[in-house]
Amino acid sequence: MNPRRDADLSIAAWLQAEVPDRAPERLLTASRDRIRMTQQRRAWWPARRVPTMNGAMKLAIAAVALVVVAVVGINLLSRQGRIGGPGSSVPAVASPNPSTMNFVGSFSTGTTYTIDDPCCVGPSRMTFTVPATGWSAFDPVFVGKNVAGGGDVFDLYVSPHLVANVYTGGCHWLRTALTPSVGPTVDDLATALFAQAEPGASPPIAVTVGGHPGKKIELSIPEDLDVSTCDSDGSFAIFGRWLTAGQSFGAAPWTYGNGQHNTVYVIDVDGTRQVIDTMYLPGTSIADRAELDQIVASIRFEGPPASPAPSS
Repeated sequence: MNPRRDADLSIAAWLQAEVPDRAPERLLTASRDRIRMTQQRRAWWPARRVPTMNGAMKLAIAAVALVVVAVVGINLLSRQGRIGGPGSSVPAVASPNPSTMNFVGSFSTGTTYTIDDPCCVGPSRMTFTVPATGWSAFDPVFVGKNVAGGGDVFDLYVSPHLVANVYTGGCHWLRTALTPSVGPTVDDLATALFAQAEPGASPPIAVTVGGHPGKKIELSIPEDLDVSTCDSDGSFAIFGRWLTAGQSFGAAPWTYGNGQHNTVYVIDVDGTRQVIDTMYLPGTSIADRAELDQIVASIRFEGPPASPAPSS
């Protein structure tokens, strides 16, 4: 028996029975992805501990709250006439131009975007330029483009990571974390990730991102692999490549489909090993992939802003 799976089924049944107007599938898809992202990311506030409530039930309650709020919101907006037809699963609000930080919504072309969330970037915050329309974020550290308009939410994306360890099992990643953990250097991680690559893949190559040295590794999920058969984190099947820093369970990067291609940059940013994961699905156009390359080429790393001088 899987308590979390049972809880998910109970939530679904309750929502079907109790909520009169079901939210559009695009909203539910975004909510599921948001829950998935929340599980993957580090909590930076003290967790309230309830001795009589296990982890699965706490997750279930949080999921109910998230979806119920989304359903109520969509119903209220619908009655006010502000909901249109099918569209993106991220808020329609456009980013301020020319720069913004830790944003959720759709980006204006030319926006300079900054990420400083310590879940995923080191002391030097990461900045890049959005090259074209269509790019958005449903999580501040997860920026992508929905080209096909389907349930995948993003057909290509860029996302920063801090990596603690590497799995060797790929699709069946559970209980395959390296022991001892992967070493601390760029080369240590690049070598471990290359061991996951398909036969015939090219070895990691030296790159410079934002003026900092590193390695680039090309990784693909086989097109004939049914990713739905991969090990699950309790909610989603994942082709697991690494364990995120600060976590004791789970796998990354996000798994979107068969044939998914990830170009992973492992960069030494002033002593911090920074990972930048980019992904595109089969069928992504050369033009869209070029935009992804433009984002990577524009990446810069900036130190934290100086603290204001104390008043005299």
